[in-house]
Amino acid sequence: MFNRYKSKTDEVLMELLQQGSKPAFNEIYARYSKRLLYFMFRLLNGDESLAQDKLHDVFLKLIERPDRFDSTRQFKSWIYKVASNECNKHYRGTTGLSYETLENVEDSVDPTIYQYLENTSFKRALTLHLKELSYEHKCTFVLRFQEGLSVKEISTIMDCPEGTVKSRIHHSTRILSNKLKEYNPINTL
Repeated sequence: MFNRYKSKTDEVLMELLQQGSKPAFNEIYARYSKRLLYFMFRLLNGDESLAQDKLHDVFLKLIERPDRFDSTRQFKSWIYKVASNECNKHYRGTTGLSYETLENVEDSVDPTIYQYLENTSFKRALTLHLKELSYEHKCTFVLRFQEGLSVKEISTIMDCPEGTVKSRIHHSTRILSNKLKEYNPINTL
């Protein structure tokens, strides 16, 4: 059966959710749950259980208070901001975190063992060095390079000027490029 909600924009779905539509919520959940889980997983340094808990909190807030969303704004930026704030709350309220490296790495189809090991090594190193960045720099980097959002969208999510986003991107990429220079093929010549 055709789902009539699939063709609706996120903003229209939120208007319907504000009117109590359960199918509208289900469609929003289907569109964003996996993406947000993966986003939060990266921000929470690979802690899948914590990311799932925080994702649950995000969607619980959406159910309990759909009126908090202003339907004249872009939903995607808003929901990422809510998810980012949930992760940030965790860091503000926690000390002495125990971090684990990212264990499950998605690799290209049929890689040679050398490529697999190199990609795995790089991804683990990237995960490790992302942990060393401030929350704001890590979040900005993940939103830009792993979620593919624009500077303007990140500015909205992070509630800061676009210039600040650009500065954070520059700062984080400079630090990471220095720390990951052994993976740059130019450095091996």
